[in-house]
Amino acid sequence: MEFLMMALAILILVIAFFVFKKEKIEVYLPAQNLKIEAEKADNFLKWSKGLMFREFLPENSGMLFVFPDEKPRTFWMKNTKIPLDLLFISGDKKIVEIKENFEPCPGEKCPIYNSKLSAKYVLEVNAGLTEKYNIKTGEEIVIR
Repeated sequence: MEFLMMALAILILVIAFFVFKKEKIEVYLPAQNLKIEAEKADNFLKWSKGLMFREFLPENSGMLFVFPDEKPRTFWMKNTKIPLDLLFISGDKKIVEIKENFEPCPGEKCPIYNSKLSAKYVLEVNAGLTEKYNIKTGEEIVIR
């Protein structure tokens, strides 16, 4: 019984390591010659947590949400402490929609933001980055 409990504990730790591992990915915007170092969020637990509780996001970094399908996306800023821009990206890696300056929401009742168009990817970056680099819808991105 003790061996079984130890094996189960190890299995849980291994699963947690792979589920919460911060995998980095580069998102390149050719029109701006801009490289974004992003954490990859590619499962339900990572999608749910997002950038919650972060005090700081380094310049030219963010989080890339990778979904298994392309459809309209819903986001909120609950427990997110930094303002963000969101870039909604189609399966063919074109920016289809940009939502700027999402404000943090420390309370219980947070607004929900829906994309109007379908997206397979969503890139969260520091608020103001899209304006600073004049990023526009229709532009292509490269994921490396």
